[in-house]
Amino acid sequence: MLLNATQTQLMPFEYPWAWDEFKNLCKNHWLPQEISMASDIQQWKSNTTLTADEKHLIKKILSFFANTDVLVGDNIVMAIYRHLTNPEVRQYLCGQAFQESIHSWSYAHIVESLSMDQKEVFSEFKRFGTIKDKHDFQAAFLNGVMHPNFSTESLQGKKTFLENLCAYYIGMEGMQFYSAFVLLLNFKRRNLMVGAAEQLEYIVRDESLHCRFGTKLINQYIAEYPEAWIAEVKEAVRNNVSRVVELEDAFVADCLPRDVLGMSKEQFSRYIRYIADRRLESIGLEPLFGIEDTPFPWMNEIMDLPKEKNFFESRVTEYQASVSLDWN
Repeated sequence: MLLNATQTQLMPFEYPWAWDEFKNLCKNHWLPQEISMASDIQQWKSNTTLTADEKHLIKKILSFFANTDVLVGDNIVMAIYRHLTNPEVRQYLCGQAFQESIHSWSYAHIVESLSMDQKEVFSEFKRFGTIKDKHDFQAAFLNGVMHPNFSTESLQGKKTFLENLCAYYIGMEGMQFYSAFVLLLNFKRRNLMVGAAEQLEYIVRDESLHCRFGTKLINQYIAEYPEAWIAEVKEAVRNNVSRVVELEDAFVADCLPRDVLGMSKEQFSRYIRYIADRRLESIGLEPLFGIEDTPFPWMNEIMDLPKEKNFFESRVTEYQASVSLDWN
């Protein structure tokens, strides 16, 4: 059982897939300080290398990422872990929470290296604007599960918990993160902000694993508690995905007042809808937008979104133990 089990022994595994995902998670251990930011610092300080629009874009992305992994970590530790009592699933959640902490450190390392205003970057989610809108929408799902009277013993509790899983693994890690990834990783294609992009490549790999685990977890949950996966909940999930798309449209418009690095708001509008359809299909729901092709095919080498099962074959930032990584 996923929920409310009393058995705490790890083996034999009830969910071998969860243990396999945990082992995959452990294959990439890295630390932000091991990645050089020297060229990034030089480019950031230069008055000619990056345009004002490009610097605005970078700051907006970091302002978004600065607290999102904290929010995801809080949801894992304080909400999901509390109710998902299966040992191998919890093993994965512990590993994921650790990785979210590394991601937060990575964004802090970039902000500190570039001598950005830390208070401005890390507190934007508290102020008005698109980043606050995204944060507040996501935090509402955590707040619902954190209510003192919340319990997964009831049918309503099971439905609310399922909506939380979908909101975080599908809506946030599966959608909100991806559009921001594209915005920043595109700099590396012009040999700009390579240190920040290299850290992000590792984060992308981690988040691809998190999303894959989350999809399997949601489908396992639905199989065990089909009474929670009713038309009302399915519609709520689809509406939440639609709302994430709206929030991403607004966020990208905020980041891209004009086209930057060959990227336009129109491309991102298509991209986030392409991702939304893939995520809905992964949990057995009909796509909302009918977008079959990505406008950013170069991202497949890094994310391999249409065929996530093969992403270890990619030649960029392969998973391996940090002791054997070559940073030169």
